Amino acid sequence: MNIQIIAARAWMLFEKKETGQALEQMTIAADMEDATEKHPVTPGEVIPARELLGDMFLKAGHYKEALTVYEDDLKRHPNRFNGLYGAGYAAEKSGDPIKAKSYYQQLSDLCMAGATRPELIAARNYLKKSKS
Repeated sequence: MNIQIIAARAWMLFEKKETGQALEQMTIAADMEDATEKHPVTPGEVIPARELLGDMFLKAGHYKEALTVYEDDLKRHPNRFNGLYGAGYAAEKSGDPIKAKSYYQQLSDLCMAGATRPELIAARNYLKKSKS
């Protein structure tokens, strides 16, 4: 519960344009969550704190940091839509087309052909452009 409270406070700080403090608090939440053992019969996190940290880095325009955080999170929480898209987008924005293509391809492979989420459409458009 404390992890979720700290994460929520971090987003409130971020919205107040207190980015440094927000990232610090979200890092604390992510580190706490990483150190917490999940009982095998309990559900996982709704959104992992480390993924939220990646989202925050992305929104702050810190693309290389976001990519690193998403990659760390995907090791613990593989094949999550938001994590794969975030990693792909962060890689694209930080100038790493090989990683961008890899993460976008993984995301595309996980989703049905007719899926219409905007992030998926953007990922598939990137993949089409990278083939040309």
